[in-house]
Amino acid sequence: MRYEIHLYVPKTGYLTPAMMEWMFQHGQEAGKPEWHWPVRKLNPRALARLMLKLDPTLVPLPGRNNDVEMRFAMPQVDLSLYMHDRGAIIFFPYTADTLLRVVLGITYTYIRYLYDAAGFWSYDPQLNVLSYADDFNSIDETAALMEALLPKMIES
Repeated sequence: MRYEIHLYVPKTGYLTPAMMEWMFQHGQEAGKPEWHWPVRKLNPRALARLMLKLDPTLVPLPGRNNDVEMRFAMPQVDLSLYMHDRGAIIFFPYTADTLLRVVLGITYTYIRYLYDAAGFWSYDPQLNVLSYADDFNSIDETAALMEALLPKMIES
């Protein structure tokens, strides 16, 4: 199982629960007029170039359509970003080992960078938390969630 954090640039300057609900209900529908969308349309390749300015070791790979996947250079970290035309999703494995804090530190550094550089807000569906720029306090919340859920996931 993979943990995920969604990143979007809201048109209004802030992201709300209603916007996220709309995105999850209608985000995969083709042909929605632009004015329906609560988040800005993006260029995934330009977003990938922005991320390479922060971390030139990221490995870009082609995704569907014009999407771009970027993987962290160390495979044992298993962190990836998926950039699409409305935002990005950061994926990393559920884990409770010593590498967890390193992965979370990298993740929240990326989130903060995208907020500062381009106005991205984040949504953590596991914690149901919206944030304009996740701070490092979220690392403790995410780590606690993983440590609580991982034994239950292993049992099932």
